[in-house]
Amino acid sequence: MALALRPLRRRNLHLLPHPTRLSTSASPPDHRELLRIERILHGPTAAAAEPPQTQEHPLPAAAAAATSSLHHILNRTAGITAAESASLLRRFPGAHTHHRLGRLLDELRGLRLPGGEIRSALESDPDGLLAMDPGEPTRLLELLHDLRCRKAVKDQVLAHGALRAAVAARRRVELLHARGLTRRDALSVLAREPRAILYGLEDVERKVEFLVNTMGFEIGWLVQYPEFLGVNLDNWIVPRHNVVEHLRSVGGLGDPIEMKHYVRLSRRKFYNMFVKPYPECERIFGGPVRESEEKMMRRRHPTGLWKLFTPTKHERTQDDVTNMKLFVEPLR
Repeated sequence: MALALRPLRRRNLHLLPHPTRLSTSASPPDHRELLRIERILHGPTAAAAEPPQTQEHPLPAAAAAATSSLHHILNRTAGITAAESASLLRRFPGAHTHHRLGRLLDELRGLRLPGGEIRSALESDPDGLLAMDPGEPTRLLELLHDLRCRKAVKDQVLAHGALRAAVAARRRVELLHARGLTRRDALSVLAREPRAILYGLEDVERKVEFLVNTMGFEIGWLVQYPEFLGVNLDNWIVPRHNVVEHLRSVGGLGDPIEMKHYVRLSRRKFYNMFVKPYPECERIFGGPVRESEEKMMRRRHPTGLWKLFTPTKHERTQDDVTNMKLFVEPLR
């Protein structure tokens, strides 16, 4: 190789680096460096088009120590292997992120959650859990612990563990925050209407879009009426909105419609106020309430039950009549 390069070196001395860099007195020449020089000598444009060679540099000592510490913390906190922790940490590169994750994992470990709950949360939604800032898990767990709702709703929210419920609550907080609410208001909405945690993210987003784009209300109304996120959209909100839109088109609305008419009026009260005076609205509303109530009244008792309350009839013979007369005559 050296003999082949001698005539070329004389013609292209200006392209070569300093001769001392190729000195072989201490060690043999690197074949990769020789190949690079040969490419430069044969075609200067080829070197410009050639992508730069990536050299593998070892991680700094501080970064390697931080990564090793995170592996150790993940193993102690969630009981996951080194391969699993490495897969998780690839999603959050950077020294600053590793510092935040270390503080977050230390906080999770200090919460003393039941065994396997942190691992379950990592398996169900690793991005949602590891994207939290230090302090968020404690705040969300306190919110879930202080929920004021029916016991059945709270049990259903915490059915898969408090930490998974906290991750689901944070997902909904971030969704409402992206739509315009502050995080403080979004937390108050979830605290007053925990049924929103039971609905999927797609359902919550669909309700918010219907509220803003179709009904024309601002997102801030959810702070005053959080029940909107806890009711069924297709069975509760959409029929009422269709009735209101029909009445608005025919001029049947006297007063403006507010959010309370959609979420806080019972089905019967909404029917008596907006549907009953207009028979054409019964089909829009989804069937008359009056007929369904009358059917329930008629079906209160099983068919034929009235026969059990009829007194038994006994046959009367001529001897029974004679005996009764003989018994009554002395009493006169």
